[in-house]
Amino acid sequence: MLALSLVLAALLQTPAPVPADTTDRPPKTDAPAAEAVEEVTSVFEEGPVPADEESGPGIQFRPRVAPSALYSTNRGFGIGGGVGVRNVGWTGTDLTVDLTLQQHYQGADVTVYTNNPYDSVVHGLVSVGGSTTARRRYFGLGPNTVPESEVNLFHDAAQAEVRAGIYPLGTTALYVQPGVRLLYDYSGGINDGAGPGSLAGFGDASREAVEVADSEDRYGASFGIEVATDLRDWPAYPRQGMYATVEHRRFVALDETDLTLARYAGSVIGYVPIRGRTAVLARAIGILTRSGDADGDGQDDPIPFYYLPTLDARVATAFRQDRLTGRDVVAGGVGIRVPVYDFLGIYGVDAVVMGYLGNAYDNVFEQFTPRVSFQEGSFLEDDGTAALRPSLALGFGLVNLDKERVVLGTLLGVGPGGVTVATLRIAYDLRDARPLFR
Repeated sequence: MLALSLVLAALLQTPAPVPADTTDRPPKTDAPAAEAVEEVTSVFEEGPVPADEESGPGIQFRPRVAPSALYSTNRGFGIGGGVGVRNVGWTGTDLTVDLTLQQHYQGADVTVYTNNPYDSVVHGLVSVGGSTTARRRYFGLGPNTVPESEVNLFHDAAQAEVRAGIYPLGTTALYVQPGVRLLYDYSGGINDGAGPGSLAGFGDASREAVEVADSEDRYGASFGIEVATDLRDWPAYPRQGMYATVEHRRFVALDETDLTLARYAGSVIGYVPIRGRTAVLARAIGILTRSGDADGDGQDDPIPFYYLPTLDARVATAFRQDRLTGRDVVAGGVGIRVPVYDFLGIYGVDAVVMGYLGNAYDNVFEQFTPRVSFQEGSFLEDDGTAALRPSLALGFGLVNLDKERVVLGTLLGVGPGGVTVATLRIAYDLRDARPLFR
């Protein structure tokens, strides 16, 4: 009875995703909480946030900028810009068009939400996008990779996606999202003009992941179901609570390769309030990827590198982009968020410090060990296990205290392979416009 009472109490206190003019919201306080990472409305990768009180019918335009496009260690300098248009066709729609132009990367995305996914019991998403890069960095697969093994690859990609989002209980305690993605990829192999590098020093699996993709047009479809529970008090600006997801996807090649993949992922983030806007954050994520055996040789088929998960800034903030890639990824971190400055009670600045441990694995069940190593070099022990790699993230966010939302943020991460600059963000949300993995 006690357990049942606790579950019922959690459901009753969970905000219901209903139209914006009647959505239950946490009461305003003199010191509203500041989530410095979850929903940054000025950055491309995010989707809509809970509607503002003043939002209403009629077409509304808003600019979109991407501070993270200004510089990337992988992609160089550049700019990112776009436009968002609400209420196109009917009240509640959200159309976004985004363009990124960097030295070594160009990309464009168009996304349409049928309704705000935070306010509507049933909603949909349609998205198309593409990108091209001459410097997709690759260090090999698994835990035993070092910066000296780096090569730069040509990579073109495009995708189209259709999703549906449903709150079966009428509250955010349960969110279900089925979806289908159509994928296209082309890898032009090593970019010899981007510096020295060859596949000669890579292991068999790392080399095959590039060779199986080299100079081939690859087509495929990814089908999946994702389930989440959102018990945060305010998704754009949590004071306390937790957000957890589990997902399963199946990939089927639509070309002559007959490649099949299965991916399983789970993640959780929790917030523990300390005082005012100060809170302790805890984050954990795990991803498993397995391929089929199309040629019947009893071995898993090699997987092109671009289908594999990467432990980088989108997964666990401080890790460098494209640095750690493998069939399996495990990471966890803890940190703290503290206010450092308030301006007339209208805007504030928050600081977030997070420490992480994680790695990418060929097979996490065979290679995982709780040991931690701060050294670069070989991470594989004689018994085949691999130590966790540490990273540290320091971020700052500009907070709109009235709307309880971070409007701009950036992060500096120090981890395997060096320093990275990324969008200030702790956790991916299933309702984001861009999926975490393809």
